[in-house]
Amino acid sequence: TYLPSTFSKKEIEMREMEVIVEDYDRFFVQVRKEIEEMLRKGRAIIITFATQSSLDKFAEKLMNEKPNLNQYKGFKTLSDSLGLEERQEIVNHATRPFAVTLITRFYGRGTDFACFDQALVRAGGVHVVVTFLPEDNSEAKQILGRTCRQDDPGS
Repeated sequence: TYLPSTFSKKEIEMREMEVIVEDYDRFFVQVRKEIEEMLRKGRAIIITFATQSSLDKFAEKLMNEKPNLNQYKGFKTLSDSLGLEERQEIVNHATRPFAVTLITRFYGRGTDFACFDQALVRAGGVHVVVTFLPEDNSEAKQILGRTCRQDDPGS
């Protein structure tokens, strides 16, 4: 059975970022700048990590070196250690203006980050940062698909 989508295909706005391999502090500052830029615009940002340990390392550093913005209200982490209800609450929160959500690559596939907030849509939608090189094109497409959901804008 073939069921065509009722949504039009949108092009994801792609932004180039510097690739930093050896210097973790430079990497952290670059991603934090991206968080700050999106928060200034009233957008939500989802940052995807290859592993739980890389997410935990970033989260610890972000707790100690927070963005200096009134819009920054902390971040939420989507992990397997949470119950189903808690995970769903974080998924719902991830698509609200000024939300910062940290996820592992596992949640880049099949997790429906649907946006029902028109203020976020007007601000440009959800911004996804991938902090690793996906193993294949399908993984990259799935992770980037966490934005631009159901005709909403995103990058």
